[in-house]
Amino acid sequence: MPIFPVYPGSPTAIQDAVNAANPGDVILVQKGVYHETVLVPSGKDNLRIVSKEPHAAILDGKFSLAEAFGLEFTAGVEINGFHIKNYVSNGIRLYNGKSHRIMNNTIRHIAGAELPLGLFVLLSTGTLIVRNTIERIGRGSAGTGIQLNSGSSNWIIDNKLQANRSYGIQVLDSNHNAIAENHISRNRGDGILLSGSDNNLLLHNTVGRNRGNGVMSRSTNSLIVDGSTKENLGNGLLFMSNYGFAGFTDLKNNRQSGIKASSDFNDMQENHIDKNGNYGVLIEEPHTANLVFENQFNKNEPRNLKDQGVDNPILQNRFRS
Repeated sequence: MPIFPVYPGSPTAIQDAVNAANPGDVILVQKGVYHETVLVPSGKDNLRIVSKEPHAAILDGKFSLAEAFGLEFTAGVEINGFHIKNYVSNGIRLYNGKSHRIMNNTIRHIAGAELPLGLFVLLSTGTLIVRNTIERIGRGSAGTGIQLNSGSSNWIIDNKLQANRSYGIQVLDSNHNAIAENHISRNRGDGILLSGSDNNLLLHNTVGRNRGNGVMSRSTNSLIVDGSTKENLGNGLLFMSNYGFAGFTDLKNNRQSGIKASSDFNDMQENHIDKNGNYGVLIEEPHTANLVFENQFNKNEPRNLKDQGVDNPILQNRFRS
């Protein structure tokens, strides 16, 4: 398997190596600053594009280039260890691909486009996004850390998404994804937004100090398990579509409700719900068949639970005022 070493100095240094490489080759990028956009097109499957030293290969768009990496109609490409900054539209864009690996990158200061994105995953499946730091994306009120759009079966694991101008993670019309072990904080919108996206698992995430909700679900069968949602200015968790599940999660010190259910057939089980500002759990009318079971409530204001709906079973919870 050939290895192509790349050194700074040419405005197309990495792109030249991509053009010369065959599927499965390794492009090893040396320490330095690169001012370029790298396009990996169809026919370049399974390339590994790796910074030799973590974060020592810097792609700087100088706010004049649209994106650092664009992967189109490819499979199995790895982007590993880069420091990406100062692009206009996207840090990394994946279009119509599968089985890509986006690992150990730092992406920051993407701004200038109408909707800048740190990592944009469109019409793609099987993407692994792991151990990236994505921060300070956007200006004004637009700028999202990671957006999944119209894809399925992607994994977002152990990333830091912080201080972005809109959402930490935005999942749009994308099903069967896993979002796990991420740290999502200080974003100006919701920490995680699920919209039109069914059967997604959120596991072991720490979501705190966002200006919107910790997690907002406008999607069916959203499973929020064994995480922490604290100190958000909105709700800790907002269900706006049916069949959500929240279990084994700490919901604490959110400005609004710990959990707000504006839909039906949601399960809220074995959570710790403490010191939230607008009820621990709030079920809005006319919603029905929401199960509140074996949760621990502690010192929520103005009280621990308010049920405005119809026939919501509330069983075996523990309350402390």
